[in-house]
Amino acid sequence: MSRNRPITDRRAEPARSRDSARPIIRLLGACLVLAMATGPFGCATTGGRGNALVPTRYQVRTGPFLLFSNSPIPADSPAVRCLHALETDLTECLGYQNRPDQDPVEIYVLDDRAAYAHFLKFYYPELPPRRAFFLSQGDRRVVYTYLSDRLEEDLRHESTHALARGYYGDLPLWLDEGLAEYFEARPDPDGRDEHLRKLPGDLRSGWVPDLARLEGLSDIHEMTPRDYREAWAWVHLMLDGEASDRTILLDYLNAARGGGRRPSFASTLAARGTTGRSLIAHIESVQARAVARGSEAAPASSGKDRTVRMQDRSLEPPTVRVTGPVRQGFFKRLGSWLGF
Repeated sequence: MSRNRPITDRRAEPARSRDSARPIIRLLGACLVLAMATGPFGCATTGGRGNALVPTRYQVRTGPFLLFSNSPIPADSPAVRCLHALETDLTECLGYQNRPDQDPVEIYVLDDRAAYAHFLKFYYPELPPRRAFFLSQGDRRVVYTYLSDRLEEDLRHESTHALARGYYGDLPLWLDEGLAEYFEARPDPDGRDEHLRKLPGDLRSGWVPDLARLEGLSDIHEMTPRDYREAWAWVHLMLDGEASDRTILLDYLNAARGGGRRPSFASTLAARGTTGRSLIAHIESVQARAVARGSEAAPASSGKDRTVRMQDRSLEPPTVRVTGPVRQGFFKRLGSWLGF
């Protein structure tokens, strides 16, 4: 694989030569592409700028992460610090430990939204647009995202997927997403505003928590924004509720890491009396604490409304975990161009 010989834009070819030499051009193009490209690293260009679609010019290592970018990311930048904090949070909350025998999690931070959209269109046209995604193939763990004002949030979410998969193996969909939602921000016993703002409305509309139903979901496209909120709520209950609930979660994760039998979460929690009603009571308790905390934090002499930024994930397609071959999208496009 050569990373220094990008394919030039085919639109620059003289029009008069295309029809007469098309079979030869396709054959030579196929040979060139197959010789140069084994993945999304330097075989295509972004528009006329001549830059590789995936940045590899600069890199910085922090713990189990290796960040790649087109411009330097300082070792003390918020992006690097948030990843270091994530590893610490997982260690303190879940007992996570970095495995020195594993390759680092590769994180590719593209320049901007346009470059990222072009990358997705070229290599993963089958995926819906979203700000970031985690991809795994065998032991390789990769995160793709781009520079934005929510970079740290996206890095923490996707990197939680990467670390959890590397340490615990393949987790059930709801738990994988619930953990990523929980650790997307620094752990807060009073919960996250975006979920607390919406869960009471879910309850008023007749929603009833059902962990057994959530456990039955296996396709990311089956999960609704409400399912993401419920997954977060169950994880929040187990990590910030009763100590016995935390023990159930840790025992499950350790069993997954050891390849042991993993019983149903719903049945395990129900056996000790933790049900959907318990989750509702926990949500109401957390919301009450959050409201009290907000009232205490509001300046008594201020007549202005307090502004809080609340992320609304429902306005965007949900995070998608891709576990298929890394090059699948690329070779599909190659075969289509060659007429196969």
